[in-house]
Amino acid sequence: MTEYLDKKNNFISIYFFIGITILISLVIEIFISNLFNLSVYLPITLMFLIYWNMALPKDIGLIWAMIFGFCLDVNQEILLGSHVLLFLLISYLTQRYFHRLRALYMIQQSLFVAVVILIYQIILILFFSEFKGSIFLELILMTVLSAFLWPVIFGILRQLRIKFIQSS
Repeated sequence: MTEYLDKKNNFISIYFFIGITILISLVIEIFISNLFNLSVYLPITLMFLIYWNMALPKDIGLIWAMIFGFCLDVNQEILLGSHVLLFLLISYLTQRYFHRLRALYMIQQSLFVAVVILIYQIILILFFSEFKGSIFLELILMTVLSAFLWPVIFGILRQLRIKFIQSS
């Protein structure tokens, strides 16, 4: 009986830890998007979701994609459910192919994340944004920046996962 309770408490703590890290990424993303007046922003929350879906696909579930996608929709004042659908699709595909994604080298993972973010940003621009002259430059800049930021996010979250989740 105590083994069952330990597994249940461990699951709750893992779920809580994942939620806290994604919440921190959401706050950082909102702060950065409000700080700079850009049409395209750095999707830090999406990169955190991709990491957790690759690292612990059975523990994260798709509920986090729905919750934080909804929060981004409300913050950015765009059609409700747009981030939710994109986050759900990306989370599902990442969970579906997590074995293949884990086996990639870091450079290949960075390219994968850059392509996913490029597609994500293009969909958001096509359906929910107005075109500006500098939007293509911003799109390329944020895609390249996310590719360079991925190893940092991956390393930090991996160290946190090893320290807090696997030690409990």
